[in-house]
Amino acid sequence: MPAWQTASAAKRDQNAAKIPKEWRLSEAILSTVNDEADLNVLDVPSTCGILSDREVELTETFDATELLERMVNCLTETFFDQALERAKEVDAYLAKNKKPMGPLHGLPISLKDSFNVIGVTSTIGYVEFLKRPAATNNSAVVSLILRHGGVVYVKTNLPQTMMTADSENNVFGRTLNPVKLSLTAGGSTGGEGALIKLRGSLLGVGTDIAGSVRIPALCDGIFGFKPTSARVPFAGKTPPGRLGAPSSILPCIGPEAHSVRDMELFMKTIVDSEPWDLDENALNIPWRVVEPFKRPLRLGLITEHSKRPLHPSMVRCMKSAAKALTDAGNIIVPLDGLIPDLWEAAVLSWKYFLMDPKKTPAGFINDAGEPWVASIPTCSFEELKDYEPTLDQVFEMNMQRAKIVHVYHNLMVENQLDGFIMPAYQATAVPHDSYGVPIYTVLPNLINYPAGSIPFLTANKSLDKDYIRDNVVYEPPYLPDAVEGAPTGIQVVGRPLKDEECLQMMEVVSKVLGSMS
Repeated sequence: MPAWQTASAAKRDQNAAKIPKEWRLSEAILSTVNDEADLNVLDVPSTCGILSDREVELTETFDATELLERMVNCLTETFFDQALERAKEVDAYLAKNKKPMGPLHGLPISLKDSFNVIGVTSTIGYVEFLKRPAATNNSAVVSLILRHGGVVYVKTNLPQTMMTADSENNVFGRTLNPVKLSLTAGGSTGGEGALIKLRGSLLGVGTDIAGSVRIPALCDGIFGFKPTSARVPFAGKTPPGRLGAPSSILPCIGPEAHSVRDMELFMKTIVDSEPWDLDENALNIPWRVVEPFKRPLRLGLITEHSKRPLHPSMVRCMKSAAKALTDAGNIIVPLDGLIPDLWEAAVLSWKYFLMDPKKTPAGFINDAGEPWVASIPTCSFEELKDYEPTLDQVFEMNMQRAKIVHVYHNLMVENQLDGFIMPAYQATAVPHDSYGVPIYTVLPNLINYPAGSIPFLTANKSLDKDYIRDNVVYEPPYLPDAVEGAPTGIQVVGRPLKDEECLQMMEVVSKVLGSMS
């Protein structure tokens, strides 16, 4: 067995040893679980016989979390003993002070594996990182969660390099979609998406640089939010690549949850905590209290790009959403034909992502002797193979980005738009390793606008057949039987630094659409 496989197996055995036998699913159930099974496992907590009726009702209990992990392989680290001690600590605080520690008092919160927690390792799916010791400091956002009474208890799976929409790596394996195991759970915050969909977590924290929060939200049928970069402190995380890149696209931290309200709770709590004192790069902009919209929304509408036409299920979703919003009195302003080319904007984004002549992630992978996971070759553009920008090209890239930002700014102002809606992807969750480049979610990252994903409807081949077009080439291929029942949804994009208003818009839209995760 190659050394990388031995190291990965030892890590998985170490994780498994932490789990009490009484929390483990039967072999009869586990034997049905694989990444080709067309199984929906959302009912496992209530039917497996492990949980009491009360625990089924409160499926964020730790034993529930672990049994869900066995179904979809969503966890990388569990620290339940540490979490239980923390829960006792916040209980003692309440008993002594007669008030909660903060807005997150006693709330179990799950974390993407890249966040550091004292005493817990952060391998982020690299075999090479198995050599690294446990963290000695908390990420800034973890410190703020704890300050306000939160209980962190698990970390969740992500892709090798954190730059694909399939949460698979050679340390922990592949996360499966609980709605249908044969479909991707999304990435790079895919472990969170699967865990939250199964209600093993009510609120999770991820990162987003091209859609990494919003893609799993779409794939798994939950809510996800990408704020303006630097509203939430990014300091103290384990990076998958080289720091210091002269990129105009900054990563950000955002929540995944079962409702807009829960995401707003996270955002308000963190931003109200003066995060700029923990991270010098965090924006010194307190959270603003904004009144709910009492007038119709003015929303732009972006439908699709010809190189990534919407699958029938997503066409039905977008048309139904636009009609529902219009019927509710909101104003929809078509933007197709007025916006810069979405494909070219995505190519530009990937040029920024490739600005590392040392190819640091490849170095980590090669140093361990581990292979690349299958989705890596699918998540870039063929024309950018071996791309290494010169300094002169970086100037040109920045000018191209500035023009795109300028056009969107003018469209928002001249049309008096509160925001715009667009697809989060051209399809539902798709079979593993076929997601490709996320041209629809990377746009808000490129222009640094806040954006969120809202679940709405599901794929239904009997309804979707009316939206099949013979004159388009679907990429990835449209497979109606494979995606039957998979969640669909829309993306809501707000104005820069108006994260508060963007969440308010999402609340209005989700109520109109009757969205439930």
